[in-house]
Amino acid sequence: MWNRRQFVFSLAAAANDAREDRQTLIFEGTSPNKLCCDTTLRELPDGSWVMVMLGGGDKEPMPENNLFVSRSKDKGKTWSAMEPIRLGIKERDPKRALVPTELTVYRKECWLYFANHDGTFRDWTTWVVKSRDGCRTWSAAEPVHPKIHKATFMRNMIVRRNGELVMPFQHYESSNGPENPRNGVLISADHGRTWTPHGWIRISPDDKYRGFPENNVVELDDGRMVMILRADRLGGVLFQAESTDGGRTWSEAKPTTIPNPGSKATIYHLGGQKVAMLHNPNPKVRNPLSLWVSFDGMRTWPYQRDLVTVPGRLNYPDGFVSKDRKYLHFAYDDNRYKAVYYGARLPR
Repeated sequence: MWNRRQFVFSLAAAANDAREDRQTLIFEGTSPNKLCCDTTLRELPDGSWVMVMLGGGDKEPMPENNLFVSRSKDKGKTWSAMEPIRLGIKERDPKRALVPTELTVYRKECWLYFANHDGTFRDWTTWVVKSRDGCRTWSAAEPVHPKIHKATFMRNMIVRRNGELVMPFQHYESSNGPENPRNGVLISADHGRTWTPHGWIRISPDDKYRGFPENNVVELDDGRMVMILRADRLGGVLFQAESTDGGRTWSEAKPTTIPNPGSKATIYHLGGQKVAMLHNPNPKVRNPLSLWVSFDGMRTWPYQRDLVTVPGRLNYPDGFVSKDRKYLHFAYDDNRYKAVYYGARLPR
């Protein structure tokens, strides 16, 4: 347990960490292409970085929505101009929207998962394309999985200690909008060649929930896997489910004491029972954007530091932990029209 003296020490340490943070503007949108959302920062095998996002048009959803990428060769100090991602399609259907939901870098390949819908989140299918040249050219699009090809978003993949790949998903039994999501994971024991779905976790037992759970998963050193879920309008907190058999079966999703207004949160294993979380710790609005760290397997969160407090909605933080575990590098969107890189110094 953390006592008061340790908690005061963590506040002092957080103040010191803040002085080592980094921040750079990646993109600032203007009409008629103002939109910036689903910001995802990843490090490529050659050490350079890419930031993939949803852009095109002024809002979401609309048919103009598309996939975009920016690059950095100097660890986030400078960024290339935002460019649409070319998927090998001669001409994109102007009546259909594309939405990125996950970019995984694994074994020198990039796997980009995206949704294709009619501009209103109807007639919604889910696909993956792969790149071997740093997200410059892509393979033909393939359905993500036969059982969840329709109305599914993929989330941040993790690699278990035994080498298995675990990728969370949120799936809707109807392809006509975000109604009654089922949450689970795809598991692969052969480096992503084949996958099996597990889970089927509901947020609301009466199936009246409508929203985007945007689930994230970590594996802890005690063998537990923990999943967090966004739960709009259900008490102003994140929900959580656990697995003790490598993601094959899961407990019911239950509310935590972690405040959240109904916004995406991401979690990152830092070794042992140490976990970092990026989220909005306010039950009413997406502000501030904060870094919390647990040292006891997500039971308590004594390290709490607000990173960004500028006015408005601060959304969709998603990134990676540096190899030396000194920084959590991520991108977020500022009020849906700015993409920002942030390097948060992690506690020693």
